[in-house]
Amino acid sequence: MPTIFDAHTFALTAHAGQLDKGGEPGMRHLERVANAALARAGHARLVDGLDVDPLQVMQAALLHDVLEDTPHTASDLRAAGFAPAIVRIVTLLTKPETRIAYSDRITALIETGDLAALLVKMSDTEDNLSPARIPPSAPFLRERYTLAFARLREAAAASGYTGR
Repeated sequence: MPTIFDAHTFALTAHAGQLDKGGEPGMRHLERVANAALARAGHARLVDGLDVDPLQVMQAALLHDVLEDTPHTASDLRAAGFAPAIVRIVTLLTKPETRIAYSDRITALIETGDLAALLVKMSDTEDNLSPARIPPSAPFLRERYTLAFARLREAAAASGYTGR
């Protein structure tokens, strides 16, 4: 079974040379998201007593952009040995091939009721709210991510999550 190190290595290789919205290596975003998601999943499990595996959440967070930002597929993740739960989370977090509004994607994710995916998306959205990641020419992104984060947090709370 792959480890956190394996997920990090897979993501690092898959995203080699990619820069994020702020001009940093894309891997930095993935690492920040993974650390935040791990903290949230740890809280969910240890404080709230919810059935969530923090290590799987962290692996999924490291891999959350692989399917939409690289040529890799869910089959590649399975072939690399990642657990079905991790592949499911990554798939849930991946933009569908058919273009739909961001708010509709958030709605669809919330409707799955998958707490692990919600915690990763909360962490991703929180990182996207960083001023360094929102270009001055796109203030609408701050509103989009702020609304999405509030909706995701509410959905996680409905599952019993009490963290931030």
